[in-house]
Amino acid sequence: MYGTYYKRNKKARQKLFSSFIPILFLLIVGGIVGGTLIKSSDKKENDNIVNQNSIQNNQINTENQNLIQNKNEVNKSDESSQNIDNEPKNEQRNETNSNSSVSQVVFDDTVAFIGDSRTQGLILYNGLKKVQDYSYIGLAVDTAVTKKFIKNSDGEEITLLEDMKNKNIKSVYIMLGVNELGWSYPQVFKVKYKELIEEIKKVKPNCKIYIQSIIPMTKSKSDSDKIFNNKNVTEFNKLIQEVAKEENVTYLDVQSALVDNQGYLPEDASTDGIHLDVEYCEKWLDYLKNNS
Repeated sequence: MYGTYYKRNKKARQKLFSSFIPILFLLIVGGIVGGTLIKSSDKKENDNIVNQNSIQNNQINTENQNLIQNKNEVNKSDESSQNIDNEPKNEQRNETNSNSSVSQVVFDDTVAFIGDSRTQGLILYNGLKKVQDYSYIGLAVDTAVTKKFIKNSDGEEITLLEDMKNKNIKSVYIMLGVNELGWSYPQVFKVKYKELIEEIKKVKPNCKIYIQSIIPMTKSKSDSDKIFNNKNVTEFNKLIQEVAKEENVTYLDVQSALVDNQGYLPEDASTDGIHLDVEYCEKWLDYLKNNS
């Protein structure tokens, strides 16, 4: 009985084994194929990741290059803007220097000086050789019109007005008044001064006329002299300002550039308290250059 059972079971096992082999084979083949597919899929996924990383890196590099380029362009733009900002400043500075140099008068033969011995010192000490020199010792507002002290080309003595007719004079600087400080009637000084200016306008209607303030004395001179003192200078300078206003000519306050804080000519500026030395004649000319 046991033998018969064993034989039956053996046949059953053989039949079961025979049916299992194909299944096992399929499982093995399926595993191999599945593994291959998985590897292929992994490889594709890895390739995709690498490609994506590469693309991202390229994008990053491109963005960095763009940032660098933009930064450089911004820097160039800033530099350009700074240069543009600087250029007007440089131009403005050049214009200022140019205007400063143009504002100073050139004292050539188109410029005339009318005055007394003080004006002679101004011309001499500053080497103004080209100007029209109408200065004379003791010259006053009345004698300036009538006195013949200028020699023409023929050697004949004529008045300054007669000489001015034949000269290309564009500006006239007048310094008169110190010799008139002793006049009993100061208003006569004003009348005569106006007459001189009107006569100049007749011979040179387009000429620019400057009338200068009388330069004060030193304190020692002013305190010791009844005529040449600063009280009289102040009175006559007021009359000169009135003349300038009424005749529509330019008043130059020369004394402001030469006196000390008390209104006197410094003691070291003159040997006699009236006439200026070289240094103060140069200061006088500098004032004329900067205020004409």
